[in-house]
Amino acid sequence: MGLYSAVARPFLFRFPPETAHRIGDLTLRVSPIWSALRPFLATRDARLETKVAGITLPNLVGVAAGLDKDCRFLPGLLDIGFGFATGGTVTRDARPGNAAPRVIRETRQQALLNALGFPGEGLYAVESRLRKLSESRRSRIMVSISGTDVEDISECHRRLQPLVAGVEVNVSSPNTAGLRTFHEPENLARLVSALVDQRDRPLFVKLPPWRSDDERDEMMSMARTSIESGADGLVIANTHPTEDDRLAVGRGGFSGAPLFDDTLRMVSEARDEFGGEFALIACGGVSTADQVWQLLEAGATAIQLYTSFIYEGPGLPGRINRDLLKRMEASGASALPTTRSSSPVGRGSG
Repeated sequence: MGLYSAVARPFLFRFPPETAHRIGDLTLRVSPIWSALRPFLATRDARLETKVAGITLPNLVGVAAGLDKDCRFLPGLLDIGFGFATGGTVTRDARPGNAAPRVIRETRQQALLNALGFPGEGLYAVESRLRKLSESRRSRIMVSISGTDVEDISECHRRLQPLVAGVEVNVSSPNTAGLRTFHEPENLARLVSALVDQRDRPLFVKLPPWRSDDERDEMMSMARTSIESGADGLVIANTHPTEDDRLAVGRGGFSGAPLFDDTLRMVSEARDEFGGEFALIACGGVSTADQVWQLLEAGATAIQLYTSFIYEGPGLPGRINRDLLKRMEASGASALPTTRSSSPVGRGSG
């Protein structure tokens, strides 16, 4: 049992989830600590290097949007060994989010239930913060943006994309009213086309999850629309919608370990449906190198995690990368399973 599991997590879990998150936020902002610990936590090896839609990364294990909504501690996340980190989700205007309680731990399942609703300081605060980062930091940072109309999202995109390596547009949060308008193909096409017209960094679209045949058809339509409109990649998938009376708003998104099998299935279905000419970032239930390997074999280009980091702590990305190297050595492989897209920005129309 590591120090985080034995000491830090029991301490943090004495507090309500959002209070614990604020403590973690403050800790990860103390960058000298994480810079000093980098040699002990991070794993660097040329065999782990990858490209995601033309973005060169030291490894393919990334942080999903939602952990650092206001881009306060992204450098700390890079220092502990993540190959990339996604800040946000950022909206044009500051938002309080939904009423509390809005985050619930499901500790036995190593899962979370959240109905946050995009709380955040807004575009201009995040823009100012990102401008202060070095170019080497920005080269491994992505930012998630969202909103309920094309103009607001376009402004976020225009102002933030010069400051990051790539932009993820979130049209799939189950906790935010108004996003379903972009589930309609014509509305999604209008949004993605508007962003592609001003794009000079890779653009990713984050999709909702699917389980039923009808949901699959709808999400495949969204994926096809995104790709045909010029997006460079997809993120599959967002949290799984669920209803729960413990949340003030009565519904939210479920994340964590139980989602892995669904994530693996969705990645495989999307890659089989559309082939290899786009980047595909897998997100949902990932916590081990074996799971990463399976996702790569199914067609993922990279992975994102969030909830497993809450439960396993800052040693997680380094452990996954070390175990990937061990698996490569044990199997005699000289590289990770082929990831079927390294297409640069501009692959699509526009």
